[in-house]
Amino acid sequence: MNKALAAVASALFFVVFTIEAVSIPGTFTPVTQDLTSISVALFNTYVVPFELLSLILVAGIIGMFYIAGREE
Repeated sequence: MNKALAAVASALFFVVFTIEAVSIPGTFTPVTQDLTSISVALFNTYVVPFELLSLILVAGIIGMFYIAGREE
């Protein structure tokens, strides 16, 4: 991979990430700290998206190790 292209891509990522992080309105103040309702929502209503996200993250980690271990 071209190092200049990788530098541009990483700089663009951090610029977009910073803009999005700064543009979050207000502050987050939790109304309640009820862990039971969070766990019920996470493991009943959102169990399929939760599991798909875990698979995507594991695939990303494996891909990162594969790309980092390659010799060019």
